[in-house]
Amino acid sequence: MYKSKNKPLMKPVKKNKPRALKKEEIDLFRIHSKHHTKKHIEEMKKFIKEGRGCFSESHKHASKKYPK
Repeated sequence: MYKSKNKPLMKPVKKNKPRALKKEEIDLFRIHSKHHTKKHIEEMKKFIKEGRGCFSESHKHASKKYPK
């Protein structure tokens, strides 16, 4: 039998809600900031606050924009 053309092939991406930084993340940023620039850290914080992902996802995003 043929498959229906109306079904999506990929699952919908779960979107995160905008939120404040957690205490654990603030502590991680304190350690992380010793190895990276202020622009890199600010980009990561902005990424998390907008609800676009977690700490590691924000680091990958910021590393593309501000490598060091």
